[in-house]
Amino acid sequence: MATIVSRREFLKSMGLVGGLALSSVIVAACGGGSAPAATSAPAAAPVTLDIASKGEELVYDKNTLEAPANSKITLNLKNNSTALSHNWVLCKPGTADTVATDGMAAGDTKNYLKDNDANVIAHLPLIKPGQTGSVTFNAPAPGAYPFECTFPGHNALMKGTLTIK
Repeated sequence: MATIVSRREFLKSMGLVGGLALSSVIVAACGGGSAPAATSAPAAAPVTLDIASKGEELVYDKNTLEAPANSKITLNLKNNSTALSHNWVLCKPGTADTVATDGMAAGDTKNYLKDNDANVIAHLPLIKPGQTGSVTFNAPAPGAYPFECTFPGHNALMKGTLTIK
């Protein structure tokens, strides 16, 4: 037996069904239902850090440096000595003494750095008196990182901390 539906009831039911269909199309077109993909933190602006030796003293002119996380850091080392060579070595936390000891064993021809030292994040080779050197590297994770000159005997005084925030 057939069911008789008035024209008004038919149009009402079509409006409800049609509205649901239209809503589904709109949600699908707008990307509803799925979360946006995660993105990595945006890169910070490039940072330039300048540091220098203090004449014939075995110290850097700065013992603290700072840079933001996710930045590309360029470090410039000016060797103001007239007689001594210096380098700049950024170490993983807790490894500066080991890096310096291993560097002594590596010797002058290797810039007082052990080959492929996993404890070294970034470094400059020995910079001759009156010269300047630069190194560019990606900032490590937020934290405090020791830096030093690994020329034998210099690391006892020629050191500091790079803080990544």
